[in-house]
Amino acid sequence: MRNLAEQKKLYSPLIALLFTTILFVAIFLVFYYNAMDITQSLFGIRFYDFDEELVKVDDYDVAEGDRMFYIEQGSKVIIREVGFEELEENDIIFFYYNDEGENVVVAQIYKGRDEGIDGETVYYVHALDDAAIHTVNIASGHLLGVYSSHIQYLGTVSAYLTESAALMYGSLVLLGLLLFVVPIAVFVIRLKKRRMGSPFPEGVNINKLNTENLYIYENMRRFFAEAGVFTIEKGYDCDLIYIGKRLFAVLHCTNGNMYVNINKNFQRYDGKVDRAGYICIPHASSIPTAQKRVNSIYQAYFSNFKYMQARKRRRPRPNTATGLPRQNPANRLPR
Repeated sequence: MRNLAEQKKLYSPLIALLFTTILFVAIFLVFYYNAMDITQSLFGIRFYDFDEELVKVDDYDVAEGDRMFYIEQGSKVIIREVGFEELEENDIIFFYYNDEGENVVVAQIYKGRDEGIDGETVYYVHALDDAAIHTVNIASGHLLGVYSSHIQYLGTVSAYLTESAALMYGSLVLLGLLLFVVPIAVFVIRLKKRRMGSPFPEGVNINKLNTENLYIYENMRRFFAEAGVFTIEKGYDCDLIYIGKRLFAVLHCTNGNMYVNINKNFQRYDGKVDRAGYICIPHASSIPTAQKRVNSIYQAYFSNFKYMQARKRRRPRPNTATGLPRQNPANRLPR
């Protein structure tokens, strides 16, 4: 049986894999998704790398009712998908047209629309930093949406990563290897090491204990051994304390402290995790308190369990009143 620290060590790569998966999806959506296809949207949101160089127009130079807008070059623009009928005057719109097989995105400020002579709808727009109005034709389905917000510098990073198809897919594969393969490989290695068995399967490695922890360990082990109720087996760098075939507690050293972990789920009225069964013994002076807690938990939750009386070695003669062995008053299991 592994102690709590070893269990965390095994399953921490899987927890890391969950977070790296979320991170990979977020990076893919922000940097790669619309670089592959600008027409795709996720929940009505698109991302666009703004690469135009604009002139910042002072508000005093803008006529009443008009609008100028400045976006830093290299920003990542977040576009909200809308229909033509939802456009309002002075909206910052993004649309695209096809130029020799390549989609070209244009950002303009929308002023209105009108029906052309040939029956086609023409849209009155002007540049983000120039109030000169001109007309454009926007094909059906080519309106990407309106400006929502932008994040500076992210567009430059995205443009570099997606500069060519080879670089785009190569960086995406490399990112996937780092975020997926590494935690999976760590989990597989640790799982194989776990199945190989303990590097120290003979119980607690007393050679690694300092003087105080060794004193605590010997006292607690003697406390369980002399009770006549428990059997002690050697586990994975820990001692397993059994009542018959039922595991009662685990005695181990973790992070420089000795622990007795009682094997029971202690229920709280509020449904939260109750750590009452995790008994830490940081100092030798804490031994009597720890023994009293073990006594209390045993009498409250485990005293009715049947345990094996037959022992290979001679046991102390039990007290006829309690059925438990005679002990010193300091560590006697309460009636």
